Amino acid sequence: MLRDNETIQQNQYKIVIYIRNTSWEQPEGHRLHRNVQILKSKYERAGYEISKVYSEPSLELDKNERPVLQQLLKDSASGLFGVVLVWNVFTLTSNGDELQRIERELAGNDVELCSATEEFDTSTKEGRDVFNCMCSLLQHEHSTTKQDIPLSALANMIVKRRPEREASSDDNI
Repeated sequence: MLRDNETIQQNQYKIVIYIRNTSWEQPEGHRLHRNVQILKSKYERAGYEISKVYSEPSLELDKNERPVLQQLLKDSASGLFGVVLVWNVFTLTSNGDELQRIERELAGNDVELCSATEEFDTSTKEGRDVFNCMCSLLQHEHSTTKQDIPLSALANMIVKRRPEREASSDDNI
C-alpha cells in the first residue's frame, strides 16, 4: 500500500484539464470539445497522462457558484494531480485578482497552472512578474477587447521594458 506522500509523488506529473464555456456566442460544448481533443492529443503525444477533464457546465452560473472549479481546487489539495492545463487564463476567470487567488491556491498545493495559449512560468521571478502583469491587464481593457496578441506576450513586453524605463527615469534625476 502506498503512503500518502508516495501517492502525491506519483500524481505529481498527472495533468488535468479545466474547461468552461467563456462566450455567450459559442454553441454549448462545440469549442470546448474541440479544445479538449486538441489538448489531450498534444500532451498525450508528448508523453503526459491526462487523468481527468474538469468541465464547468455553463457560463450561466454565478461566478461564485462554480462547483467544478471548487472540486478541482479541493482535488488539488488532495494531491491527485500536479498540473492544471487550461486553453487560456480566461478559461479560469476574467478577473485578475481571482486568477491570482486561484494560482496561489494551486501553488500552495504544489500544483502548476499551465496554459496552452499563454506562456508564463510562475516558478521564476520574471515569470511571476509576467503572471502578475497578466492579472493586472485582465483588470483593464485587454479582457474586454479582442486582441491579436496573447495576454502573456503583452505582459512579457511590459515586464522586459520596465528596467529600460526605470534606467531612463534615473538618468533624468
